[in-house]
Amino acid sequence: MAPLNARSIPEELLLLCADPVRGRLRIPYATFYRVIAGGTVAELLVTGAITVEERRITGFRPLGAHDEVAAGVLARLEAAGKRRQQLGLDLALRRIPRKPGLTPYLDRLTADGLLTVEKHRFLGLPYRRHVATRPDVRQEIAARVAATLAYEGGAAAGPDGQSAERDRQLAGLIGAARMDRRLYPGSTGAPTRRAILQLTKELPIARAVRRAINSDSAAGSS
Repeated sequence: MAPLNARSIPEELLLLCADPVRGRLRIPYATFYRVIAGGTVAELLVTGAITVEERRITGFRPLGAHDEVAAGVLARLEAAGKRRQQLGLDLALRRIPRKPGLTPYLDRLTADGLLTVEKHRFLGLPYRRHVATRPDVRQEIAARVAATLAYEGGAAAGPDGQSAERDRQLAGLIGAARMDRRLYPGSTGAPTRRAILQLTKELPIARAVRRAINSDSAAGSS
């Protein structure tokens, strides 16, 4: 089993949805696939597969030996980018299909023993519920992100630049998904929430995800 800090951003976003007591994943499916799509793009950024400037993806590099989900997304985005010279982040998020969506990440976490699957039936129809094998995994990830954000001097001054940048991107997506109050409640969590809010405003991918979610909400209410 890989250590938690070696997990991809989409996988950690899913683990952060675990109920702190029962471990059941509480995933708001209506919008969460947008956050997972943003996590996939953010993972490509921190691994050096893409470069981003403001609202556009400005460069692509081969992934080499990497997971097939990320490789497939990279190929899809690069093909779209070649037709436009540069690919806007808003369009990039739409280029990541809803299906299979969360499934590859859930399956990988299950195969690695971080999730188990409960099978149920409702009105005669089968459905599956994913449960974290360690309910405290959510707190571990949240605490690590908080520690990174609190590190004096920011990500560039940290001992591991890529890990710190991954935590920053993850924090921005936590804010885009509006999970910050659930993960960092009360007055003790206020400094982390402020840092997350700032990153959600600053980081291009987190901003793009927030725009996509707001657009979905506006379309649903019209």
